[in-house]
Amino acid sequence: MVIPPFTPCPATGDAFIGRRGLVRNLRGRIARGESLAVIGGPKLGKTSLVRTALKGLTDHTVLEIDVGADPSPRIDVVPGSIVVLDNLDSVADSAIESLLARVSAAKPASIVVTGGRRLRTMLGRSGTLAGVPFRVVPLSVLLDGETRRLIGRDTSPGLAAWTGNHPYLTKLLLHYMDWGGDEKHRTLERAVAMGRCQWEPFVRRLAAESGEGPERRLLCYLIERGKPVNPTLAQSDTGIRDMKAVADTLAYLGVISRWIRNEEATLFAGCRLLNDFITAEGKNSCPTPWT
Repeated sequence: MVIPPFTPCPATGDAFIGRRGLVRNLRGRIARGESLAVIGGPKLGKTSLVRTALKGLTDHTVLEIDVGADPSPRIDVVPGSIVVLDNLDSVADSAIESLLARVSAAKPASIVVTGGRRLRTMLGRSGTLAGVPFRVVPLSVLLDGETRRLIGRDTSPGLAAWTGNHPYLTKLLLHYMDWGGDEKHRTLERAVAMGRCQWEPFVRRLAAESGEGPERRLLCYLIERGKPVNPTLAQSDTGIRDMKAVADTLAYLGVISRWIRNEEATLFAGCRLLNDFITAEGKNSCPTPWT
């Protein structure tokens, strides 16, 4: 049997699961005329989140541009409209500055941009880019309950352990489970094997996005611990001074989760697909001063 590859697409309407509080927050801020920068790792749901938030703002004209698909788009901004620049950091820094300046000059009500680590770096501490002040909105992986609703079946704990609640990886494995033939063959292990051609390049990209230095140090530490760890303990064990900034980066990239568990802040590297890849491919590059 030939299994078609998983083809992701932005989820809106009933297909959009979770992040309802964040949707309301974004919708309210956009309605008040704020400009937002939605920051997240690849395929973490930035486009889906923005589109879902905008569905409640029917009294505004919305212009959505995928800068990744068209780095030099024609801009026909209506004054008072909402402009969305998706995948903004897929083009050169100079092009980003020029594009934002052109859009801002047209007097939109709000500018919403999406991007990853590079865009977050460009925004810096001030959150201002090309003279436009942005409120930074970092994403993260799904909550446990959101992942259970996304999966909607008894295999949710096992599947979530493979994907770490990452929405793209979860949907990818669900796709290969659904194409696994009869019920007997619809196993997680089979889905992981059949989907390797898609998930392996993706986790390789996640590993590269996490970079080296303190981010890789923290990620390797959390993988080795294999359970949720208090940030203070992680800082003590790894010697990382700015633990919050490093954890922030790994969280919005979607490679770790950071939640309050039993009234205690925790960091957790819970994606087995990524963890096994890093352990197998990069174990010699993982600094381990805590051992």
